[in-house]
Amino acid sequence: MKEIVSFLKGMVYSMEGKHMKKKKSEALLQRLIENKISREEFEELLRGLEDTEMAGFLEESMRAHFDKLMNAYEEENQNEDAEKSIEKRKEITQSNQQK
Repeated sequence: MKEIVSFLKGMVYSMEGKHMKKKKSEALLQRLIENKISREEFEELLRGLEDTEMAGFLEESMRAHFDKLMNAYEEENQNEDAEKSIEKRKEITQSNQQK
């Protein structure tokens, strides 16, 4: 884990160019989400919001993260609904058998 954090820190500070801005914004956002962002990185993230290109990359990264969370939530609810449906059918079957 320490190697990953070191890699991310190096990645955040050593990137240039369009592709690198995208990776930098993703790395900064990920560190923010994980609550592992330093003050300097957070300030860099805020400054990035003033750069229209980087702001677009941040928006894209946030949207992807949000979509991932929503998909996981929906999948979890579908599983719970399926389990409830099975339990309800069992109750109905047992009730019918007792009659």
